[in-house]
Amino acid sequence: MPARTLVLSKNDQHHPLEELGERLMDWLADSDVVETEHTHDSDALADLTMYDLCVICATMNELTPEQEASVLRFVRDGGKLVGIHSVTVIDAERTAFIDLIGGRFTHHSPYHEFPVKVVESGHPIMAGVADFSILDELYVLDRAPAGAHVLATAEWDGASQPLIYTKDVGAGTVLYNALGHDQAAYDHADFRTLVLQGIDWILDA
Repeated sequence: MPARTLVLSKNDQHHPLEELGERLMDWLADSDVVETEHTHDSDALADLTMYDLCVICATMNELTPEQEASVLRFVRDGGKLVGIHSVTVIDAERTAFIDLIGGRFTHHSPYHEFPVKVVESGHPIMAGVADFSILDELYVLDRAPAGAHVLATAEWDGASQPLIYTKDVGAGTVLYNALGHDQAAYDHADFRTLVLQGIDWILDA
């Protein structure tokens, strides 16, 4: 039976994330492993009980306490959560979600092309992907994600930053991909591969 999947994409002043949501719908259109619903309404996070997988392409700085509790319960009860790029942009008081996703955005590099280093080439998410360069923002988090399995990194300001990682939370699983600022990333073949292989992997995790 296909996994019931919610894709939440929502634009903000910096990111055309609704376009990423539309692309995801196109990329997954022929999939027989997901049955996908797409929304731009964050209120959908208030009740995830009918879904197996939730993919968030949106900033979380308007996340309500009720939505936060719902997402946390969803994952702890066995749900799968994929967060793309600015999902780590969130108010500091949303500590449960910050712990869930693995960290909080503090700042990013200038928009530029930078190298991405694959650190776990044997992981199914990284299959067929070697080190690559991408035009994007390099996100910096406020912490090293606790309990995370880091798959790819990039160097910024003398430190290695986790770009793609997975972590188990309760009975569920979280995957974060920090790439995906705009169309230049969406057009990148490795970005698409990592998103799709990430979804395939997390459904089996």
